[in-house]
Amino acid sequence: MKTRFQNATVLTMNHAGDILHHAQVDVTDGIITAISQNATEEDAVDRVIDCREDVLMPGLINAHTHISMSLFRNFGNDVALKSWLEDYIWPLEDRMQPEDMVAGAKLSMLEMLRSGTTTFVDMYMEEDAIAKAVKEIGMRAVLCPGFTDNSVQEERPAEVKRLMAYHHGAEDRIRVLLAPHAVYTCSPDTLRKVKALGDALGVGFHIHVAETRQEDEACRARYGVSPTTLLHEAGLLGPTTILAHAVWLDARDRDLIAESGATCVYNPVSNMKLASGFMPFMELAERGIPLAIGTDGASSNNTQDLFRDMMVGSLLQKGHTLDPTAASAHQMLYLATRGGAHAIGQEDALGSIEVGKKADLILVDFNNVRHTPRPEDVEAALVYATSSADVRLTMVDGRILMQDGAFPNTDVEDIRQRAEASRHALLQRKEAQA
Repeated sequence: MKTRFQNATVLTMNHAGDILHHAQVDVTDGIITAISQNATEEDAVDRVIDCREDVLMPGLINAHTHISMSLFRNFGNDVALKSWLEDYIWPLEDRMQPEDMVAGAKLSMLEMLRSGTTTFVDMYMEEDAIAKAVKEIGMRAVLCPGFTDNSVQEERPAEVKRLMAYHHGAEDRIRVLLAPHAVYTCSPDTLRKVKALGDALGVGFHIHVAETRQEDEACRARYGVSPTTLLHEAGLLGPTTILAHAVWLDARDRDLIAESGATCVYNPVSNMKLASGFMPFMELAERGIPLAIGTDGASSNNTQDLFRDMMVGSLLQKGHTLDPTAASAHQMLYLATRGGAHAIGQEDALGSIEVGKKADLILVDFNNVRHTPRPEDVEAALVYATSSADVRLTMVDGRILMQDGAFPNTDVEDIRQRAEASRHALLQRKEAQA
């Protein structure tokens, strides 16, 4: 199958930062096979997509989320993280069944595809069930089974082994990391056990770290060290580790992360909604610490919209540091593309539009009032002016999964109805067992 995008403005996100105008991009069997400007080739193709008013760019990579939590959207609002978890989220999660998690996962995948996300990193439970939904919808995913002190013995390791056996690397779209939840739910002994399991399986790690001041203070009071140091002592910091949030970091924490090669994931909307604090974005960037961006779950964010997170993330850092150059539009786009690809160990295949890379691509419509007059600074327009509703096409592995708001071969109404039913059943089970 050969698809040609023609007359496009192409945001390549390559190392040179090239933005091509009136360009043509060819995709053959899921791989980018040619890129040219002012091309006149008339060779046979199966499909031609005219991009005259569009920007063609790499698909976005959501480097930290909990996709089944779309069932909890608009639930547990205007409270701090501790109350949000203990009073709202955990009581519902305790009553979730695998079919609920799949229903929420499919709902989130539709939302992500509609807003230009092609790859996501999910930390949750029943990831082997969610893997089947990923394959059905057609997205790319890194699935991270969550560990706590209560699940480290038998339940979660068995799930991981099932996931690895049937899905790890399946069609090259699903990969696996292990996810010790956080230092307040995983003891040092649990952290070491997860590290040993990851080493035995040859996979990396994904963990919440230093999200709130309370987490930092409680860890220091209990163990005498910061959360980051605790992870370091357990051997969990390394180039295949993804650290979600990384808000409350002191100078030694930043040194440890920089030396380890771990990636920190910026979650600006979730951090602001839960009043968790401000990631020291510029300090991390200046240290050369790899960065990516995530939405977190749809309960602590309410959407899975990376365009919104890029805008909020940039403006937040400018306002917090009183520096208008902080967290530039280019930096935000880098985090959402190549930064995410680096975080999941796939920068050789994803994150930029270059010959030989996988055709995970999106088209953003600039033929609207938000983009009139036609912007000269394409990157600024994408971060500061673009809405996720402007995404008109999302392609993964050369397959169009969303076009002009429609999802070929996917029953959207069935997914919505199942999500509604699961949410209703969850609330009923919670009330019945209260």
